[in-house]
Amino acid sequence: MASTDDPAPTEPMPPDELGRRLVYAMLLPAVRMALALGMPSKDLVRWAELAVYHEARRRNLKNHEIAEQLDVSVRKVAELSRRLKENFLSPDREHGLPRRIEFMLWAEPASAARIKQTFTDAAEAEIDEALATLEAQGRIRRTHKGRTVRYERVGAKAVLVQDQMLARIDGLNNLLGNVADVVHARFVAESPPESFARTISLRVRKDELRHLRSLYDDVLWEVLQRLDESAHAAPEDAETLSLSILWSPHAHLERLLEAGRDRDGEENDDV
Repeated sequence: MASTDDPAPTEPMPPDELGRRLVYAMLLPAVRMALALGMPSKDLVRWAELAVYHEARRRNLKNHEIAEQLDVSVRKVAELSRRLKENFLSPDREHGLPRRIEFMLWAEPASAARIKQTFTDAAEAEIDEALATLEAQGRIRRTHKGRTVRYERVGAKAVLVQDQMLARIDGLNNLLGNVADVVHARFVAESPPESFARTISLRVRKDELRHLRSLYDDVLWEVLQRLDESAHAAPEDAETLSLSILWSPHAHLERLLEAGRDRDGEENDDV
């Protein structure tokens, strides 16, 4: 069994070089996925461009500001806006917006008006629909403070597992967002916040893989639940964290790509 512990401190790297290396390292998994799916590099570049626009849009930048940041024309920005709406915006709102609202309500209850003031990138009708979805799923509930109706998050005991593909993709966005936060905290932040990252390589018998899931369901989840409840009791001394847990067969994607290269080599030999 092997673990990636923190290496000893080294000489600082120039910021420009560090930035290039970090972004390049984070792009490689996306490239491997694109190769595994047979996506042409031209399409990958187009999706990367759209992702930059999408992130700029989340930050409520105006079209001319986005054009300047992407070094493209305003007309190009309008084209990116159209592509975003056609490809991703509806699914993102359908599944991402409820999660964002739920996360906001983790800190404290809020009225619908306050929520709408916070999520200015979503239409009021979309927020109303997201609140209705969360309420129907038992993830939030209504409370009253005087004459004001507020929404509050239901306790951490409500574990929601969604198998719909779009919801799972939103979960992927959440996971990779956490990865980006950890990377920045550990490599870039001038005053690094508390963060943690470990990768362990080990061998597990196939008939004992279930113990990994049990480790989360029966042990870790209960500990996390207690920590969360303790934080609610003393919110002024609490830190909001995102914790991701994942495992897979070692080098699963890389082995898949290698198998594809071997098959291609055999086919070429027959020509």
